[in-house]
Amino acid sequence: MLKSLNSLPISFKLMITTTLLLLFTVGLYGAMNVQNLGNAYDESRSEQEELLLQAVTQNARNVTTLLAFSARSYIAATAYGDIQLLLDTLTEDDERLVYARVYDGETPVATKGDPEEALAGTAPLGDSRVETPAGVDVLSRDGALHIVRVVVPFDAEGASGKVEIGRSIADIEDRNRLIGERIGERKQVAIINALFVGGMIILLGVVLNILQALRISRPIRELTDSVERIAHGDLGERAVVDSTDEIGVLGRNFNYMAERLGILIKETEERATYEKEMEVARIIQESLLPPNRLITKGDFEFAGFFKSASICGGDWWNFAEIADGRLLMLIGDVTGHGVSSAMITAAAKSCCDTLRHVTDGELTVTFLLEELNKTIYEAANRRFVMTFFATIIDPRARTLTFSNAGHNFPLLFRARPADGEPAIVPLITRGNRLGDVMDSRFLERTVPYGEGDVIVWYTDGITEGLGKSGDEYGEKRFRRSIRSALDRPADRILDKILGDAEAYFADFAHPEDDITLVVGRFTG
Repeated sequence: MLKSLNSLPISFKLMITTTLLLLFTVGLYGAMNVQNLGNAYDESRSEQEELLLQAVTQNARNVTTLLAFSARSYIAATAYGDIQLLLDTLTEDDERLVYARVYDGETPVATKGDPEEALAGTAPLGDSRVETPAGVDVLSRDGALHIVRVVVPFDAEGASGKVEIGRSIADIEDRNRLIGERIGERKQVAIINALFVGGMIILLGVVLNILQALRISRPIRELTDSVERIAHGDLGERAVVDSTDEIGVLGRNFNYMAERLGILIKETEERATYEKEMEVARIIQESLLPPNRLITKGDFEFAGFFKSASICGGDWWNFAEIADGRLLMLIGDVTGHGVSSAMITAAAKSCCDTLRHVTDGELTVTFLLEELNKTIYEAANRRFVMTFFATIIDPRARTLTFSNAGHNFPLLFRARPADGEPAIVPLITRGNRLGDVMDSRFLERTVPYGEGDVIVWYTDGITEGLGKSGDEYGEKRFRRSIRSALDRPADRILDKILGDAEAYFADFAHPEDDITLVVGRFTG
């Protein structure tokens, strides 16, 4: 039942609710009016009855007192016949007088009417509706007003006795009954009038309610239809707004949301296309990097790791075999990260591959950096620069030849340092970043390596990464992490470094800068 009511149109709900409220209000008002009319009648009847009873009882008292005054003189003269004549005359003049009796002492000497018949079956009025003086009793028969009995004693001028009369008050009940009938008629008229007026009010209220419900529900229904059309893909749908009330505000806000929804969907489509293109760019960039596994070349094993701060990154590393069994190791870092930086790394790889082929393997690190600098300078137009470090490993001479373009110095950890030599040897040489100056020149250095030595190339994303306290990871922690795993294979050393960094970083899964790390080990 409740579910079926909830499915009704809002205009119908408004009509039903308002009509029921009108019926209840008008009905309650009419019932209260009828009730008030009845209460007013009851109060009026009681007041009239009390006044009439007071008048009747007082009149009966006065008549009895006068009769007692006259009867006293007649009894003193023993003129009982005159008393009887007086009673006959009195009863003829007073239609209410039912009986009258005069006593000489305790002996009745004159009687008019039948007191026993008049008083048969009577009883004092149970609910005293009027205060009666001494010697006056209001009697009822079968619960209805019947008679007023008045007894006035006398004792003077040598005569003593009493006078008793009974006056009928049954007409009071007849008058109350007549008044009640008239009040009943007035009640019926009042009810009819209330029904008529109430019906007119209800009819007018229903008509106004229907008009108002339709006025309110029409724009809501139009908004509902517009929402349904938008839900089915018609994003150009707009609601017609022709009011300035709350519904008008709702319609204008709906139109604004519909417009924003169209823009949002368009932006979402563009974003989806962009993200798809970015995903393709990421896949392409990953194809420019060596695989994430342990690689062995002769007596040298190495493993690399790359993590971008966004979908595409500006870090890049690679290796290549060149003439005479030598191995070329490359690592670079373009300023920033994203698609633009990734395009610069792609240009750098393309340039390096081209130089390797045109030199037929006879490639030096300084020539590589000088030519690569020109390429980056012309490609980026100084909007981007790139730090770069190139290393040539010569297994026959057991040497490392390297040149630097503003990059972090790789670290060489010696397994058996000679006397006076440090255990950690930074591969230091300096030069401008690629793309800074068109005619930059670079220096190269050569250092020997021995069996068991470990070399680590890296970008600043790992050493400058922030921890949970807000402090950078730093060179000291980085070196300490490497030293704790020097006896392991290259890939295990890499795992140890990354594990320590991940435990320290506030969010290693989403670093602020690209992270690239390459660990090599000379096995001998």
